[in-house]
Amino acid sequence: MKTFSTALENNSKYLTFGKVVILGSLLLFMYSCMNSDSDAVCKVGDHILDEDELSTLMDYHRNDFSDHELKERVIEEWVEHKLIEIKAAKEIPDQYKENMIKANHEASNFHLFELENHFIRTHIDSNVTDDQIQKYYKDHRENYKTNSYIVKALYIKTPDTLALEGPIQQAFLLKNDKDVSEVKKYGNLYASNFYLGENKWIYFDDLVKEVPMSQQQKETLIRGRGEATFQIDGYTYFINVLDYRSKTVSSPMEVEKSIIRAHILKRRVHQLREKAKETILKDVKENYPVSYY
Repeated sequence: MKTFSTALENNSKYLTFGKVVILGSLLLFMYSCMNSDSDAVCKVGDHILDEDELSTLMDYHRNDFSDHELKERVIEEWVEHKLIEIKAAKEIPDQYKENMIKANHEASNFHLFELENHFIRTHIDSNVTDDQIQKYYKDHRENYKTNSYIVKALYIKTPDTLALEGPIQQAFLLKNDKDVSEVKKYGNLYASNFYLGENKWIYFDDLVKEVPMSQQQKETLIRGRGEATFQIDGYTYFINVLDYRSKTVSSPMEVEKSIIRAHILKRRVHQLREKAKETILKDVKENYPVSYY
């Protein structure tokens, strides 16, 4: 269910945006139209803020203000909005009516959006089997293929002190026929880690997994069939690429499993949302008949 929640969390950005756009007027408009028997807190014109509405507004704004100023700031904001509303209704009545229509339309959209989310949460099948993941992986295999490099290369990791003192720096350039044997000898004697299979293919990323290299550095080194030296945290890394090939490989399904599961759930959410509105409207029309006069 965690993945499903994440899918819905993406949609919550819409609610946050809506909150900024309508500047809180939507909720205040709805609350001002509600009848309540709770005690009044303050009054602006014909608009009364009561304890129930204040409590609801404080819950809504709890993350906007600190606890010690929450109540005061909420009341202050409510008063300010009501004063603006009264002034707008008096001085720009046409625009005021249009704004209230817009606010009501926005409220309807918010209600529908939350009803859709409720419908999805109620009807979503969050169980994703291994067979379903396997099928998705097979059907979308091309999405999980990447270009990788295999190389023939020499690699040695050695402490800085030995790297500076030894003949390895010159020998690693492989300018002479005997240099390969010198490199192998040095690697076996002094290296903390090494790869000396100059006639065997190996994935380059596996070869240099200890060395933090950018993709651009990797590309330059591989395509140039070059050599490089890196000094990191007390160690020196020698790399010499003798030959390379580009290879298209598929990312293992186990690596992509959690991502595939999220994709499957996202599809289900999308499918449910497509029919949610129709189902919701059908239900309310059956349970709340409309009379036209």
